[in-house]
Amino acid sequence: MISRVVLTTYVYPTEDEEKVLKALGNLFDLDLFEKVGEERLGDVKRIEFECRGPQARLSLGRLYERLREQEILDAARRVLREGVTAEGSILFHLNKQAAFANAVSFSEGGESPLGPIVVEIFPKDPDDVDKVIDWLAPETIDGKPIYEVRKPRVPKREEGGEPG
Repeated sequence: MISRVVLTTYVYPTEDEEKVLKALGNLFDLDLFEKVGEERLGDVKRIEFECRGPQARLSLGRLYERLREQEILDAARRVLREGVTAEGSILFHLNKQAAFANAVSFSEGGESPLGPIVVEIFPKDPDDVDKVIDWLAPETIDGKPIYEVRKPRVPKREEGGEPG
């Protein structure tokens, strides 16, 4: 369903990079991501992470949980739908300060003074965009999902063995 997830954020001179990484880690499983880019733009550092393959859906597990805990599926669904690109990916922005506080808050690109966390989700097939949105933020009635596709789970490790 999902082939790749890309996270991009900026670290400003007034920010602590470790806190920015903590904000990312509160909403995404950074252990599943690879840092694919880091560049200086004057005093600002741009950092990009990418998760590919079967782990891509797993990497969104924390975001999946927070959307339900905060009961913001309707708002999330609207933002995801508005973020569908011509190429068939889903692009949206999250508030970095809210992420640091372990909360999801969607923001417009220039809305956050320290810049957003930019998230781009690439379905395996552009025609799968609706499946991705339905999984991450299903339709609701009175705020409760009409149907629910389960959150992916990390395979359990057998004692002394590799993940199964």
